Amino acid sequence: MVVLTHQTGHWAKLPGIPYPNRVNRGVPKVRFGLVLLFLIGWVASLWGCAGPRPSQPEIDGASLPDAIFPAYLAEVELVTVDEAYRAMLILADGEDTSENFEQRRQKLESRGIAKAEWGLQPENVIDAGSAAYMVCRICNIDGGVNMRLFGRAGLGDRRYALRELVYREMLDDAVDYQYMTGGAFFALFRNADVLMEEKGLYEKSGVDLSDETDRDSRGNLIVPPVHRPTTQPGS
Repeated sequence: MVVLTHQTGHWAKLPGIPYPNRVNRGVPKVRFGLVLLFLIGWVASLWGCAGPRPSQPEIDGASLPDAIFPAYLAEVELVTVDEAYRAMLILADGEDTSENFEQRRQKLESRGIAKAEWGLQPENVIDAGSAAYMVCRICNIDGGVNMRLFGRAGLGDRRYALRELVYREMLDDAVDYQYMTGGAFFALFRNADVLMEEKGLYEKSGVDLSDETDRDSRGNLIVPPVHRPTTQPGS
């Protein structure tokens, strides 16, 4: 129960008596507004990649080897979905053995790096949210509570991934449905490459540890003895 006190002229709550409904009347409106904003952002992220880039680069990136391809991306005005998918496979595996976009899409989706429900078309421009999500998956970045909770449910997954990379200073501040320029995409690719190296996610080159014949019972590498030529007496 709430009464108007004569001393202060303000409403006061009596002990053990809840406030009337009019006091809490605004709470559902606030919650509804937050849900509405969340849904607007989610729908906007679904429409992020809307069309192809207005002009094509002079060099055909598809003809370039994997070692040169990232440098090519740094020079293009905008990055397409097909180019982004190829770059992600290079980042994850060190190479892209796919023959076409469909193979790239199947590889990324089967590994949970990309999602079929995005409906991205190869000739369209990649959006920052999709690129950020793929980088987070490849680099094993789990993010905060919202990213883990809502991202796994598919609600704002790309938006939360983008915010995580901005927080880590791997990507400049942007909205998830923003088109990615070549310079921005290359910077993200380079930062992800450095992070993977620091986290030891790349396969180590050198001796194949699975070859038991090259190691002793303690796991030490067996080094063949050095054969020195024998000298003949009087030589």
